[in-house]
Amino acid sequence: MYLILIIMLFLAPGTAYGYLDPGSGAVLINLIIAGLAALVYSLKGLFLRIFGKDISQEAPAPKAQIALFSEGQAYSHTFQPLVQAFIQRKLHFSYYTLDIDDTLLQIYSPYCHSRFLGHGALGKYRAGTLKEPILLSTTPNIGCKGYPVKRAAKTRNLVHVFHSLIDISMYREGSLDHYDTVIMPGAYHAAPIREVEQKRKLKSKELIFLGAPYLDTLLAEKRQNPHPQKDNCILVAASWGDKGLLKQYGIEAIIDLAQKGFQVIIRPHPYSLKHEPELIQRLQKQSADLPNISWDFQLSPTKSMQEAAILISDTSSIRFDFAFIHEKPVITLEILQEAMPGFEGEHISKIWSDTAALEIGQIVPRAMVSQGLTTYVKKTLKDYDAQRIRQFRDANVANFGAASAAIVDYVATMSTAAANKKNS
Repeated sequence: MYLILIIMLFLAPGTAYGYLDPGSGAVLINLIIAGLAALVYSLKGLFLRIFGKDISQEAPAPKAQIALFSEGQAYSHTFQPLVQAFIQRKLHFSYYTLDIDDTLLQIYSPYCHSRFLGHGALGKYRAGTLKEPILLSTTPNIGCKGYPVKRAAKTRNLVHVFHSLIDISMYREGSLDHYDTVIMPGAYHAAPIREVEQKRKLKSKELIFLGAPYLDTLLAEKRQNPHPQKDNCILVAASWGDKGLLKQYGIEAIIDLAQKGFQVIIRPHPYSLKHEPELIQRLQKQSADLPNISWDFQLSPTKSMQEAAILISDTSSIRFDFAFIHEKPVITLEILQEAMPGFEGEHISKIWSDTAALEIGQIVPRAMVSQGLTTYVKKTLKDYDAQRIRQFRDANVANFGAASAAIVDYVATMSTAAANKKNS
């Protein structure tokens, strides 16, 4: 309304004392019209960025019973195969994101009803007001006291989908307390979830192991864009924050590997660039004079994983992605539990990844890291068994490479059952 009034004021006739030839007048009028069109388009984009609404949408979307909630582009590996699976099943669903640059907003399908919720606190507030009765998310701690995303009042079934293979030990306290259903990569997730439920006297959740959809994406990337392995190449992939190897150990052991002739790719966690940029910049300067050290900041780790013959990491789930998808060995640098206060691991008696790390490679004790990693790298490359890794993967991960279809089938059944119950 205000925009129309402004345009009318611009175009309203008035007394003018001057002369404008017809040619110049036409040019000027065209410039004004073009400027107004650009202004309208800019205001539309600004409105979308601030308030998270697509004001160009005319027809209301069919009422979806299922919604996906994403924190943004960093989780596209998990949500992209789920979105495609819903579309293939011709199921109407909503996709909500807190990231205006989320590439999944660009998917156009009559079954996918996507929306950017808004920036910052506004977007997180809106995430707590969604209307769909079934909501799938990878976000831990929804509904927890002090957490900015509340559980929506109309959500009848809050469903957690893991975006890594690590169990809840690496989640913050209260991570799944307000969830109703947990779709797990494998059965090994159940014991720690039940243990936390008992200690906090929580209602038992529906637990079902259907796999990890992000593995579908990584496996497809490997097949679609193959890169040759470099036998002397080491990928160093770190978690972020106090539990990350870059924060815990620095870069000296990595530099030593480069000086010994290895080609090293360092891949920080994407959140490191956001939450600890000074650390990354300092470490980059320390390694700047070594041409056989490179840094990988791409969203997808697939290219680096393919080029590397071995991975060095910490508590990160990338260890199991690397081993299970590429069937290559992993060295885990010890991270003490004291570096992870406030995580669910404090309340769990047995953490799967502690023993699973030995099935895919070696664990280097903290005291030994400063003495160098070359011997560990050579021994691990020599001793590892790809067949053993495959067997361990198949025993632990459900629907490897096909998890998204299984999850969508399950959610569709859940939706149908809820509708029948409502109508009965």
